[in-house]
Amino acid sequence: MRVRFVIAAVAALCLFPTVVSADIEIHEKHRFDARPGATVVIDVSFHSVEVTAQQGSGVDVTVDLTVRGDGSSAKNIANDLSPVFKEEGDKLIIRSRKEKGWSWKSVKAKGKVTVQMPPGMHLTINSSSGSARVNGDFGDARVVFDASSGSLTVDGAMRELHSDLSSGSVRATVSRPLEVFTSESSSGSARLTGGARVTKATSSSGSINVSGLLGEGIFSASSGSIKAQWNAIPSQTTVRASASSGSVTLWFPEDTRISGSLDVSSGGLHSDFPALVRAKDKLELDGGPDAINVEVDTSSGSIKLLAN
Repeated sequence: MRVRFVIAAVAALCLFPTVVSADIEIHEKHRFDARPGATVVIDVSFHSVEVTAQQGSGVDVTVDLTVRGDGSSAKNIANDLSPVFKEEGDKLIIRSRKEKGWSWKSVKAKGKVTVQMPPGMHLTINSSSGSARVNGDFGDARVVFDASSGSLTVDGAMRELHSDLSSGSVRATVSRPLEVFTSESSSGSARLTGGARVTKATSSSGSINVSGLLGEGIFSASSGSIKAQWNAIPSQTTVRASASSGSVTLWFPEDTRISGSLDVSSGGLHSDFPALVRAKDKLELDGGPDAINVEVDTSSGSIKLLAN
């Protein structure tokens, strides 16, 4: 009986061929003519993205994809992800996206989009699940990163930087202050080094740490600390910070005149600047008509106003 079983098993293997896994590789390059004021739009699924600003007359794009799985499934997904390059009005679009998901058990895929573009053109990156790195001086441009799951790293300069992340962090180091910096994250932190004239950052779960600021600041953290430092701040500027569970620390130049209030439910209070009213859970400041207005509250955590 044992011999018959072995022979039957061998026969069954011959009747049902083994599914062969193979790699499908895509390597495509494309060049757009540069158009000052136009927007380069990168629309991808899981790809890593790297964009570098450099002088030139064109936008040079390279898309690399590897899809591994059984023949038919891998081929279908590779076809869906095949890069598309097109121009729509003032947008130069790079797209490699599969709108509907697939089983990662049967098919594996990885991809990378590399772009070199001249300063003076805007950049928008839309990603389902992938991180991005942005490098170089983009001049008077706006950079936007919108991702369901992925982080953004910036090292360079631009006029505005905006990020909207469901799950991921932003780390930005800029060589000159931004005009506007915004960051919104459901789960992830925000860090800015180099400053901005207007700064707005929100995190449901994660810390906020920004420095070199020069103007308005609006911050909110449900679970995480807030740290913000100003190099200079005009009179009558507004600063708002709210934390549900975490401390708030704000640094201002020592000659700053501050009005407003600090409120805590559970935590300590400290101010290097004169307070009109001091209580266990509240400080009120009155710096006069030209003072900046600061409103800070925490449910659980300390509040500090410190002089640089």
